Amino acid sequence: MSKNATDMQDKTRAIPHSEHVNVMPERRDLHFLPPADRISDWHKEGPNVTQFMNAMSLLFPAGERMFIDAVRSYRDEIPDPDLRKAATAFIGQEAMHSREHIEYNQLMENAGLPAHKLDRFTWNLLERIKNSSWKSMPLAATIALEHYTALMGDMLLRYPEMMAGSQEDFERMWRWHALEEVEHKAVAYDVYEKCIGRGPRNWAERSFAMTLATALFWPVLMSFYWQMAQADENCRKQGWRGHVKLANFMFGKPGFIRRMLPEFASYFKYSFHPWQQNNADLLAELDELVDDAEAAYATHH
Repeated sequence: MSKNATDMQDKTRAIPHSEHVNVMPERRDLHFLPPADRISDWHKEGPNVTQFMNAMSLLFPAGERMFIDAVRSYRDEIPDPDLRKAATAFIGQEAMHSREHIEYNQLMENAGLPAHKLDRFTWNLLERIKNSSWKSMPLAATIALEHYTALMGDMLLRYPEMMAGSQEDFERMWRWHALEEVEHKAVAYDVYEKCIGRGPRNWAERSFAMTLATALFWPVLMSFYWQMAQADENCRKQGWRGHVKLANFMFGKPGFIRRMLPEFASYFKYSFHPWQQNNADLLAELDELVDDAEAAYATHH
C-alpha cells in the first residue's frame, strides 16, 4: 500500500485495519536443548548481557500463561473464523514458548542462580493483577506486552549483530521466539478490537495497560537482572564494567532498547495497529530456522 493510500485510510477510518498484511501464525513443536554449561556465558557480549537475557526468560512462563488465558477467555466470542484460527495458533505458539523457557530456566536453577524464586515472584504478581482487574484488562495488558515482545523480536531479527556469535543453540532459540512474536503480534490486538471494540475505550484502556505494564516490566526485569548478576561469579568478577557493558548493549551500540523507542511510542497513537510496522519480511527465515532447529535436536537427542 502506498503512503498516500495509507494517509487516505487514516483519514477515513479512526483506527485503520491493515488487511494488506496477511500473516497466519502457525504452531511449531520445536525443542532446543541449549547446553547447560553455557547458561551463564552464552551471549557473545559476555556474562552481564547473558544474565539480562536470562532474566527476560524468567518472565515468560507466567507472562505467556496470562496471554493464553486472556485470548482464550474471548475466543468463543470471535466472529471471524480466520481470527479464531489465528487465536488458536497464538495459544499454541505461546504454550510452546513457555515449555521451552521452563526448560531453559531450569538450567539457571541447576547452575545456582535464583531462577525458581524469581519465577514464583512473577506468577504471584500476575495472579494478583488478574484477580484485582476486570475481564478485559488482562487482554489489554496482553496487547501492551505483545507490543514489547514484538519490538524486541524485531530488534533481534533486524539487527543480527545483537546475537551473532553467541552460542548457537541459545541464539537459535531466541531467534525462533522472536520470529513467532513478530508472526502473531497482531492477534491479541485484533481479538480485542473484534470482541470489545474500537474507538475511545480501546485507546484509553490499552494506553492505561501499557503505562501500567511499562511501570512494572522494567523495574521487575532490572531487579531480576541484578539478582542474577549478583549470583553469577562471572558477573561479580566483571564488577561495574559489566553493568556498563550491558548499558551500552541496551542504549549505545547495538542499542537493543534505544532502537525500539520510536516504534514503542507509536502504540499510543489513536490509529495504532501492530502491522502498521510491516516487518513481515523478517519471517522469511522461519522455514530455515525450523530445519536447523530440528536437525540440531536430532543430533543432540
